Amino acid sequence: MSKGFGHVKKKKIVMEDDELTTGIVQHPVTRLWQTWITFTGHDIQCITAHNKREDASQVAQQIVNAWADGLHQTQEEVTAFINSLPSDAPVDPLPQKIVMQLSQQTLAARK
Repeated sequence: MSKGFGHVKKKKIVMEDDELTTGIVQHPVTRLWQTWITFTGHDIQCITAHNKREDASQVAQQIVNAWADGLHQTQEEVTAFINSLPSDAPVDPLPQKIVMQLSQQTLAARK
């Protein structure tokens, strides 16, 4: 008989359906400003990378405005919109520690 390593908790979705959170974060290695989105608080995805913080902030605001206006209803429309956003460079994955911090901040803001 083997011993388990503890109970695995299921991630609870604490954000509302069709709710989107976005923000910007500076990548610790590339120093580029990356915009990120999440629909659940657990699925942080960086979608653009910028040399200037102001450019990343503008893109994040574009995302907020488009979402608030209900412009993109289907997965295909959301994907096309994201692909149309300007970016100065390819997006580099963030270290897991930063992803976890963003997730915790997003979920804490929902409470």
